[in-house]
Amino acid sequence: MKRSLFYLILAVSCLSGCMQDQYAIERDYWKVNKQAQAVFKNPVATPSNEVERVVTLLENFAAKYPQNTLAVRAHFMVGKIYLAKSMHNEAREKFASIAKVYSQSAIVVSEAIFLTGSAYQLQNNADAAIAQYRMIISKYPLSPRGLQMPKYIAQYYASRHEPVKMQEAYKEAISHYEGLANKDMSSALALRSYSLIAECYGGLKDWNSSIAALETIISNFRDRAPMDGVLLNIAVIYRRELRDTQKAKETLQRLLNDYPDSRYAKAAQELLKR
Repeated sequence: MKRSLFYLILAVSCLSGCMQDQYAIERDYWKVNKQAQAVFKNPVATPSNEVERVVTLLENFAAKYPQNTLAVRAHFMVGKIYLAKSMHNEAREKFASIAKVYSQSAIVVSEAIFLTGSAYQLQNNADAAIAQYRMIISKYPLSPRGLQMPKYIAQYYASRHEPVKMQEAYKEAISHYEGLANKDMSSALALRSYSLIAECYGGLKDWNSSIAALETIISNFRDRAPMDGVLLNIAVIYRRELRDTQKAKETLQRLLNDYPDSRYAKAAQELLKR
C-alpha cells in the first residue's frame, strides 16, 4: 500500500507548481493526518460525529491546496476512513469522485477502482470486486495496480478457498504476463512480467516452472542488471520447496562465482555450509 501511495504522488506531480510554502502545506497535512490516524486505530469506537469532523478536515485541506500532490492523499484518506467504518457506499462514491477529478492519471484512477473493488470485497461481494479488478486490467494494464491485478485476483480466490478458480486465475495471469513480455523481451516490462510469472507459478506450487521463469530473467537481463538476488531466490526454491540440496548448492556457488562482492555473498556462504 505504501508503494501505491508513492506512485500516486508521482502520478499527479505534474499538477503541482503552486508557489505556496511547501513546508507549511506539509505541516497542515501532518496535523490532519494525525487526526485521521486516530480514527484508523479504533474505527469501531470512533463516533460518527468525529468521523465527519476528520473527513471535513481532509476535504478542506484538499480544497485549500488542490494543485498540491498531498491533496491526492487527503482524498484517498477520506475513502479509506469510510472503508474502516464499513461505510462502503460512501467509500465507493468517494473513489468514483477521485477517479473523475484525476481522470487523466491512469495511476490514480486505477487505484480508485482497486479501492472500489476492495469495498465490495469487504462486503463479501466477490463478483462485483472481481469486476472492478478486471476493469483495471482492461483499461490500465500497465499501471502499478494493473500489473498486479492478474496475480491479485488469483490470490483473492485463494483467500476464499476456491482452488479451482484460483488455479484458473493463476494460469490466466501467466498467459497475460507472457503476452506483455513478448512484446519486447528486452524491456523493463518484460523483466517485471517474468518476475510476476515466477510468483504465479509459485502460487501454483509449480516450482520448476517458477525457476524457469527466473532463469529467463537471468538470460535476458544479466548484462544490464545484477542477477545475484534472482540466483538466491532460485537456490532457496531448490532448497526449501524442491528439497534438492545439490542444485541449491550449485546455484549458490554460481552466485558467488558471478558476484563475489554481492550483498548476498555472506548469506550464500552460510547456506553452503548447511
